[in-house]
Amino acid sequence: MAGADLMLGWAQVVRWRPDRLQQAVGLINAEYNELTACSDDLRGIAVPDGWSGPAAGAAMREARRIARLLDEWAAEIAAARRAIGDVGDAITGVVHGVEEAEALATRYGFRIGEDGAVIDPGMPAGVPEDQRETVARDRAAMAMELTDRVGEVLRQAEDIDSDFCLVLDRILSGHTLDVDPARTSLAAAGAAGDALGSLSILAPPPDGDPARNAAWWASLSRNQQLVLIRDHPELVGNRDGVAAWARNEANLAMLPRERDRLRQEYDRVLAQSDGGLPKALQLLGIQAKLDSLDAIDAMMHLPDGTVNPERQLLSLDLTGRAAKAAIAHGDVDTARHVAVFTPGMNSAVDQNMAGYVNDMEHVQRGAEKLARLRGDGGSVATVTWLGYEPPAVPVDGKGMEAGKAVADLLDGSAAEDGAEKLARFNEGINASRPDDPHLTALGHSYGSLTTGIALQRNTGVDDVVFFGSPGISDTPDLPVNPVGLNNELSSLQVPSGHAYNLSAEGDPIAHDVPQLGRYGSSPATMPGMQQLSTHEAISPDGQRLVAAHGHSEYTEVLADGTESTSVYNIQAIVAGTPQVAITEAR
Repeated sequence: MAGADLMLGWAQVVRWRPDRLQQAVGLINAEYNELTACSDDLRGIAVPDGWSGPAAGAAMREARRIARLLDEWAAEIAAARRAIGDVGDAITGVVHGVEEAEALATRYGFRIGEDGAVIDPGMPAGVPEDQRETVARDRAAMAMELTDRVGEVLRQAEDIDSDFCLVLDRILSGHTLDVDPARTSLAAAGAAGDALGSLSILAPPPDGDPARNAAWWASLSRNQQLVLIRDHPELVGNRDGVAAWARNEANLAMLPRERDRLRQEYDRVLAQSDGGLPKALQLLGIQAKLDSLDAIDAMMHLPDGTVNPERQLLSLDLTGRAAKAAIAHGDVDTARHVAVFTPGMNSAVDQNMAGYVNDMEHVQRGAEKLARLRGDGGSVATVTWLGYEPPAVPVDGKGMEAGKAVADLLDGSAAEDGAEKLARFNEGINASRPDDPHLTALGHSYGSLTTGIALQRNTGVDDVVFFGSPGISDTPDLPVNPVGLNNELSSLQVPSGHAYNLSAEGDPIAHDVPQLGRYGSSPATMPGMQQLSTHEAISPDGQRLVAAHGHSEYTEVLADGTESTSVYNIQAIVAGTPQVAITEAR
């Protein structure tokens, strides 16, 4: 170890190995067991039957002194055993963090120097001119991510080193046992030493950046990760960049805790209620969140009460006016293709999220079939992301939400707030994985606006499909111009030719709202936007597809299982098989 007063460098940390420490634990434990046996024997012979007088008293005092020394020694050995074991375990996380960082560097043509600096040899040879900007942007993002990973590995190493030195200092200074040895037992002394020797777990990065979160999580040992999920799930469940399996376990653990908290809050407000409208509205809001937890429970569990192994609860947020959540179908940690769907207006966890999750389950299965038959054969995961609070407005028979007005729709603040959260969520999926999944963003209605704003920053999204869209920009396009004045498509940080749009007949949001120009030009007429069909069609494999109509039929499937052309097209893009998508006739 370097010592608490010395800074650790990358060249030192890459040589750390847990093996010898882990082996030492067994040897120390054997010595500890021998010590405890000697102490017990000594206590047993301290006052033999029938022996009295000055010599007996002196012998008894000496035996007790030795026993107390053995107690102190037991505490020191227990502290060292625990600390060495914890350090050996923690170093496995450091080794994993180093391996992931170096593997990423190698995959993308970077190198990590002995001082931890990320070295970029420059643009790879042979990159086409029209892709150089995208490649340069991606390389800049990867260089930043690698820098974050190096930083988090070193932060974890410093934390381990500092903790271990503190324990060793206590042992060497004889301050291991804080209680009076004469009033304790050997077992208590060992327990006190064991507690003293335990190491802390490194806190997550304070800024919550997805890449740094991913680097922090990767540098923790598996045991440390499990301890955090068990003891502090609130630090894990909503942390973008953490592995999906961990977020799922943490959020499932939070469900009953949040339900208990809300019930207590409901009872407290009810007890203080004066019958007035403010208290009544507050109670309605709490009840809506409780109903949302029930809805999430139903979505995450099978009819027999067991957790659905095909789903992952990737976020659970009860701050704000309404509950927010993200639910995946498929394994986001391992799927070759991942799609993140953002619903739009009138969407709420307790009202219609279950329908969206079911729709995305159908997309997941259809896309996986297309990938198997026409693509790379990779697995697929879909995520229904309702991590924001979209407005509720009258459309398709929906009434106006209490306290809302059409101005809330035109304001756009909900989309801007949601876009920040969605961008971080998408970045987190990429950062949490050592490979680079094919990531597709799906946005419906107001969710397409949220998605479009989110994609103005580099999120790692490879394809995007907008449907029922009022526009994809937070910058008004005035005066209204059918081809757009702001060139909104060029603002999206997705590869050229990988943005798609679906506009069904009879959809006022897709056809009428864009004419206002509030959210930029219409995606249906935007130059460079790939227009996909929503009309009745026959798929390349002979499947009959029905037309979608209105604002809410883009992802629906008929009762007999017949798919719409829009659903099929969404599946084709998610599967990475755009060549079999059905385009809109020009």
